[in-house]
Amino acid sequence: MTRTHSVVRGALLVGAVAAFAACNSDNELLGPRPVDPLFGSYVALGNSITAGYQSGGINDSTQKQSYALLLARQMHTRYAYPALAMPGCPPPINNLLAGTRVGNGTSTTCAVRTPGSTTEFLNNVAVPGISSGDPTAPSGTISGGANPLAQLILGGKTMVAKALDARPTFASIWVGNNDVLGPATSGLITNATPTATFRANYGQMMSELIAGAPTMKGLLIAVVQVSQVPLLIRAAVLADPTVAAAAAQVAGRPVILDPTTCIGNNLNALVNFQYIAAIRNRPVAQPGTVFCLPVAGGGANDPGDNGILDVNEQATITTRINEYNAYIQAKADSLGFAYYDPNPTLGALKADPTKIPPFPNLTSVTAPFGQYFSLDGVHPSGAAHTLLAGEMVTAINAKFGTSLAAIQ
Repeated sequence: MTRTHSVVRGALLVGAVAAFAACNSDNELLGPRPVDPLFGSYVALGNSITAGYQSGGINDSTQKQSYALLLARQMHTRYAYPALAMPGCPPPINNLLAGTRVGNGTSTTCAVRTPGSTTEFLNNVAVPGISSGDPTAPSGTISGGANPLAQLILGGKTMVAKALDARPTFASIWVGNNDVLGPATSGLITNATPTATFRANYGQMMSELIAGAPTMKGLLIAVVQVSQVPLLIRAAVLADPTVAAAAAQVAGRPVILDPTTCIGNNLNALVNFQYIAAIRNRPVAQPGTVFCLPVAGGGANDPGDNGILDVNEQATITTRINEYNAYIQAKADSLGFAYYDPNPTLGALKADPTKIPPFPNLTSVTAPFGQYFSLDGVHPSGAAHTLLAGEMVTAINAKFGTSLAAIQ
């Protein structure tokens, strides 16, 4: 039965925090008491997207654009996140071609909050870089123990344990993108997490969460089809003279489609933009040739395998992600959770050249991949977070009969 809810009006109030320059506390956004007890305590689990990572980096400014904050605002509920000092850890890229970063930082710059100086609990416990097996692993072992943000955000706890500190009544969970993202964008898909392993990892995460918060409800979010990210460029577009000229600007020499492998359906191979950029570092004698299939010899150094997702690999990775998502949807159904699949929306964006250009617009410093993706071509921009959060609100209202206000 659908319940009726009154709607509390008013903007979120910014809670009192120490001067951010001191970098010694989390930022805490406080709203009025939730309209519905379902949202009495909200927690967001996830990886880089949930954390607010954009343009190859993360700081307080990008964190404030996360869909998780937008959901908390509609719920009128407490939202504390592990605010990272400027310029970030690492600082986001601010120029695609130059590769420069905010505050003249580098990829190893890490301006962070002071460890141990936290609020009582966090409402966003997402950690960039995590895969499906990491939410139940101690923070020191996440990503082989080389993830500085894991310790800073989780404080030595597992992500699940840190989430349970909030005594959540509602959770959003977006886990699994990194199980396929790296392997797919590199073209080395054998490194993708096997479906059986993913199911076991995800199931363990959910079991531990429910054991700690038996009455909690929430939203499970599907894994993104990697082919949707604009970093991956359809090989066929490189035949367009305008695109070829732009690619040559990036590569430092003409970029040529291999005539023996880039034919017919193979022209639908997806080329990592970074593959094109890396041509600049090849010996001068080597042409800027793009291979749409693995070439003779194979192996990790094969220029037709490393950085290219051929049509056969695309089919394999799409099937793998569909298997992940079938499990996530079934898990949501079994627990009485809402389920949200962002892929129809992301697919429509990529199919529309006015939304996502078929090749990065090098004349745009702020949005070469279009307004919905940040400068790394993988992570959603603030505009996309707003769009996706609006659809999440719709999914939550439909499942639970709530009346969260639409996100404008």
